[in-house]
Amino acid sequence: MFENLKKGWAIGRSTRKLIFEDKTLMVYPLISGIVAMFEMLVVFLPFGFSDFPSNPYYMILALFLFYFVVTFTTTYIIMAMFIAFRAFESGNKIGHKQALSAVRPYIKLVAEWSLFYASVIMLIRLLDSRTRGISGLIFGAVASMAIGLATIFVVPVILDKKLTPIKAIKESASFIFSHFGKAFGGLIYSDLYGFMLILPGVALIMAGLFLSSFVSVLLWASIAIIGFGIVVIGGIITFVLSNIFRLIVYDFQSYGRVPNGFTADMLKAAVKQKRQIGSI
Repeated sequence: MFENLKKGWAIGRSTRKLIFEDKTLMVYPLISGIVAMFEMLVVFLPFGFSDFPSNPYYMILALFLFYFVVTFTTTYIIMAMFIAFRAFESGNKIGHKQALSAVRPYIKLVAEWSLFYASVIMLIRLLDSRTRGISGLIFGAVASMAIGLATIFVVPVILDKKLTPIKAIKESASFIFSHFGKAFGGLIYSDLYGFMLILPGVALIMAGLFLSSFVSVLLWASIAIIGFGIVVIGGIITFVLSNIFRLIVYDFQSYGRVPNGFTADMLKAAVKQKRQIGSI
């Protein structure tokens, strides 16, 4: 087990080095974050100036709309990042405007996926809210983890095969069960790496808030702002690292692509192969 995670960890480390060779990849999570905040304001701000909050159905509608628009923009931007990364790897680097434009033919598929995913997440939230106590927490956690695992490779599947939501999930889940065995160490690495980047920022924010009663506003606010900046940078790097790692594993197993800084043996060691018929 630990050997498998170590191999996946090595791929995660190589992925980190690779993405820093093309720092323009960091633009995509930045765009995604800014758009998501704007969408949150557009969807929820009107509720602060109306009687909508007193009606739970309007809140359900708002949450569903929020899940949909955030899933749509995030999926769209990740697709653009994948296109940009593949172009970089092939030696034909493109700008973020070109990459974003290249996703336009997929708008219908992205919208279908976003509608489906938002519906599933909304259903999980509604069922979770109906179940009280520890059983509700367990249900919500298990259901969220299941949908998260099943959809790990949905974006590259839609990008390459142009499948509808249910078919894309089936393809993603099949890919995981067939090939994605030892490489989970890489995902763990990307999450831990991001956590190590974000943790100092969180500590500074907490320190700034704690010191607010003892020092000047300028000092504690400066500490908190620096911490927030570190959290943002850590989140951006984690976003790129996690998604590009998935694309690398997917591309290798699907097309045999070996990116710069990797070897075929390294990737083979981190991808579970199907046992051949008649093998011992």
